[in-house]
Amino acid sequence: MDSFGGTWRFLRQKMGFLGMSTINEELAFLVLQFLKEQGYDETAHTLEREIGFYFDMKYLEDMVLRGKWDETERYLSGFTHFSHNTISDACLWIRAQEYFEAIENDDNDKASGILMNNLKVLASHRKGLFESMEQLFKSEKKKEHILYSQYKGTEVGRILMTDHVKKDIEADSLLSGKLKFPINQSNSWKWQHRHCIHPNPIINTLFVDHVFQPQYNLSIAQPAVKKSIATSLVTYPGQSHISVPIPDDIPKTLARTLNEESSPMSMDFHPVLKTVLLVGTCAGSIGLWNVSSGEKFHSINFQVWDIGACSTTFKEALLENPLISVNCIMWSPKGLFFGVAYSKHILPVFSYSGGHEVWLKLETDAHVGNVNDLAFTVHHRQLLVITCRSDNKTKVWDVHDGTNVFTIGDCGAAVYSVCPCTKIAFVYIFSTFVDGKMKGWLYDNNNKFVQAVFDYDTPGLGCTKLAYSTDGQRLFSCGANINGQSFLVEWDESEGTIKRTYRGLTQNSLSVVHFDTSKNQFLAAGDNHIVKFWDMDKVELLGTIVVEGGLPVSFSLVY
Repeated sequence: MDSFGGTWRFLRQKMGFLGMSTINEELAFLVLQFLKEQGYDETAHTLEREIGFYFDMKYLEDMVLRGKWDETERYLSGFTHFSHNTISDACLWIRAQEYFEAIENDDNDKASGILMNNLKVLASHRKGLFESMEQLFKSEKKKEHILYSQYKGTEVGRILMTDHVKKDIEADSLLSGKLKFPINQSNSWKWQHRHCIHPNPIINTLFVDHVFQPQYNLSIAQPAVKKSIATSLVTYPGQSHISVPIPDDIPKTLARTLNEESSPMSMDFHPVLKTVLLVGTCAGSIGLWNVSSGEKFHSINFQVWDIGACSTTFKEALLENPLISVNCIMWSPKGLFFGVAYSKHILPVFSYSGGHEVWLKLETDAHVGNVNDLAFTVHHRQLLVITCRSDNKTKVWDVHDGTNVFTIGDCGAAVYSVCPCTKIAFVYIFSTFVDGKMKGWLYDNNNKFVQAVFDYDTPGLGCTKLAYSTDGQRLFSCGANINGQSFLVEWDESEGTIKRTYRGLTQNSLSVVHFDTSKNQFLAAGDNHIVKFWDMDKVELLGTIVVEGGLPVSFSLVY
């Protein structure tokens, strides 16, 4: 168990998990935080299941999306009995998804086992549903059965089922109060050493409140920072040289260098599998990396998968100049798809369900010329991908069938970037333009975009990129004017005003500075060979990292 068996036995002996008092509950959360900070995730989830104080919804999502059915059911069962309707129904929907996937893969033996060993018990209070599933199994043409026709496939099915289970758990009176972790990251598990001159982060001392004296014969290993930064394929959990002291939450040590054959243009970490990094290069190639092992486990060279379906304009452009690069590469919100915006016309979307395999989901001749940017959003459980380009148009596509759902027509200038709003139930898109304008578009009830509901000027009136905080509540932008002066700001998007302008960016940048957000608390930017950090609530530069050997003047960065 994460090579942590001895400490696990110690915790069980010390804390007496049966019949905990209030103070022991507080200690249990401190231990959980210690385990998570130290990277003992499996042990932490075992502890969560055994004590039943905290339900990790993100962990549940991760297991479901990766098809870890037994682990998912075991985790759920730790919080209440199967007879509890919410848990029973959650396990039922999870096993039903596994059952449909077995039928999809023509694995009758597996489907039979799930039906008789799992669904028969879980669906005891839903006999009609079990009988329908049994009829489906007995059908000679299973995939033509009316029940199977409601199944949306592995990727979409897992997303829909996860959302359904989440809503049930969030609405349950027994479980809803266990979804929030009560300890702030700033408190940490080393609370009992807060007055110590020489704190010693040893798990055994969690149960002792004292002033600690130094023991010079101890070798202390600092906790590894789990969050990573990637900059032009130098990846961090954080050295190099740190010019200003910065908090423990920010990466500081150079962890690994990954070598691509061509210069990286765009990168994105998987939203669930945190060590999987997606990279697009100036040669049009795509790489998937495991940043923990340094392994590049999948690569895709640029190709047009169905040239016959492409426009004559694109074919002529490709013949005239076959060079093509990646402008933007991005995961969908659940990480089951990723899209690629190329420098010529094409938008491919690929499926990914973990492991080392990738499949082409769709390919469309999206725009005439450069596809400048892309972004994913979800509307009424419909996964959409948004693209923009220099023909002044923004287009929205249905990921699952490639339909062009709608197009925002001529906006008066080339569209530089797009950013969907995630705060509200309906689709709302910000677009930025090469003339420095930023507009907000609202998708109305008639499935059409109305005229821009917002029309703002960005600082410097130049090309600008947008990004929301992780929770989707705060909007930031970074742009540069024609003189190279850069502006990193936070917006009040409802008023069109700037809340704060962050200081410390170079004032003669050669291009738009790449930036990213993290933990609803930090901003990071790649500027003038340096990685720079800010606290979202403070305008002054928080810290910088200078990489030995140097980074380019401008480089791609993802946090």
